[in-house]
Amino acid sequence: MIVTNSLSGGGAERSMNLVSNELFSRGWKVALVPINIGPSDQVVPLCEVFPLSREWQGGAAHTLSSLLRLNKIVRSWKPDLVIIGCDLPEFFGSLLFGNWSLIAVAHTNHPWIGREKFGKIIRSVLAIRGVTWVAVSSHISIWPKNEKPRTVLVNSIIQPHLSFQEFSGGKLKRLVFVGRLSPEKRPSIALDVAAQSLRPIVLIGDGELREALVHQANQIAINCEFVGQVLDPWSKTLSGDLLIIPSAHEGDGLVVLEALQNAIPILLADIPDFRRFGFPERNYCKGIPEYLSAIEEYEDHLGGLLIPEEISRPLLDTRSISNVGDAWERFLSVQEFNY
Repeated sequence: MIVTNSLSGGGAERSMNLVSNELFSRGWKVALVPINIGPSDQVVPLCEVFPLSREWQGGAAHTLSSLLRLNKIVRSWKPDLVIIGCDLPEFFGSLLFGNWSLIAVAHTNHPWIGREKFGKIIRSVLAIRGVTWVAVSSHISIWPKNEKPRTVLVNSIIQPHLSFQEFSGGKLKRLVFVGRLSPEKRPSIALDVAAQSLRPIVLIGDGELREALVHQANQIAINCEFVGQVLDPWSKTLSGDLLIIPSAHEGDGLVVLEALQNAIPILLADIPDFRRFGFPERNYCKGIPEYLSAIEEYEDHLGGLLIPEEISRPLLDTRSISNVGDAWERFLSVQEFNY
C-alpha cells in the first residue's frame, strides 16, 4: 500500500503513481491512498485507489477524519507493507493502529520546513515503529540525524513531450519557470531575472507564494503569465523558451530531468544538489547577474544552453520505468520485512 499526498501535485506524487502502475503490471497487489483532494494526474493509477478526500488546510477535524479512514482501509486491506513519502504521509503513517511494516521514502534533505520540531517528533515515532528508510537520490540522507538510507530508489519520469531532434534552437523568446510556487524553489528570482532582462515569463505551477508573486509581477510591471498547475507542464513550452530553475535546494530534481527529456534549454542555480548532475559550467548561475549574462550571451542561439545528449542520456536511462521497477522489485523481494 502506497500513501501519498494526493494523486497529483508534484514529482513525488507522480513518481509513486508510476511505481504503483509498474509494480501492478508485474503482478504485485498494490493499493494507492492519496490523502488530499486534488485533480487527476497525467499518470492514471491502474491499481485500487482509496482516496481519503482530505481538504488541503482543512483543519484538525478533517485531518482526524481522514486519519481514521486510513486506519479503517489498512485494517480491511491488510497490506504487507505501507510505503509513505513526504511530510503528511509520514504523519499519517506514524499514527497507524497496529504493527504494520513501514517504508518511508526520503525525497529531500530538507523535510518539514517550518515545522522542524514537529517533524522530529514524527520521525522519532517512525523510528520506534521500526521504519525502513529509502531515498530517491544518493545525495539524500535521513534527517534529522543524517543517517544513510537502506537503499536508493530513484524516481522514474514519463515519456517526453518532445525529442532531442525536435528542438529547433534559435532566438530566446520567453523565460519559463516550472514547479511549486514555494520558498525553496525561489520563483521570485525568476521574476527578477525576467524584469531585468526585459523578457516575458511564464510560471507553470501553483503553491503558497502565488498571491505574493502576482503582487511582485504587478509591482515590477513585467509581462508575466501564471498558468497554474497542469497535467503536462511541458505541453505548455515552445521553441524559444528558456527554463529558469533558481531553487535554494532540491531533492531529486525531477524538473531538471524532465527538462532534459523534453529538450528544453536550462539555466539553473549553482547549488550542490544540481552540481551532482555534472552539467557544463554555462548552465549554472550563482545569482541574478549570472542569469542575465547567460541570457545575453545565448539569446540568439538558445540551443547552446541545451544539455549535451552525452550527459543527459545516461541520466535519463536510469529513470526508465522498467529500470526503476526492477530496483523496487529487488528491494521489496528482500525477506527482511514483517510479511
